[in-house]
Amino acid sequence: FQKNLKLGSNILFEGKITLGQNNEIESNCILSNINFGNNNHIKMSSSINNSKLSDNITIGPFAFIRDKTKIEKNCIIGAYVEVTRSRIQQNTYASHRAFIGDANIGKKVIIGAGTVFCNYNFKKNSKEKSIIGKNCKIGSNSTIIAPCNMIANTIVPALTKYKTKK
Repeated sequence: FQKNLKLGSNILFEGKITLGQNNEIESNCILSNINFGNNNHIKMSSSINNSKLSDNITIGPFAFIRDKTKIEKNCIIGAYVEVTRSRIQQNTYASHRAFIGDANIGKKVIIGAGTVFCNYNFKKNSKEKSIIGKNCKIGSNSTIIAPCNMIANTIVPALTKYKTKK
């Protein structure tokens, strides 16, 4: 029995589903082989497959979480963010429009909009992992090319355009 489970309409549940207490799943979501903790909010039209979510997490809308992803407490994986084969540690935010693949992301990391983790190594014909240390801030439109090992407290600035006066 799930306490305080709020469900929208048109939700597809497949495979083994484990849900904690006080979760909300909005309309048009697809959930397959998942393990949820407590107090999570899955926003509309998100898909979560073969993954584990801890507590106090917000996902979506339109997020795609798949393939052995683990998301720890107090994270935001926002609008149009895709995550695969990755671990995202506590208090980390990827609020919108990012791809995170084959990564281990530390605590208190902020991932800017448009950030892409490039996980395929064409020379080796294989996928490689990236490690992002705690307290890192990755600016918008950044490209993280695996294998990457970013030490704690690193700041990657966003690409900016400057107009000069004539």
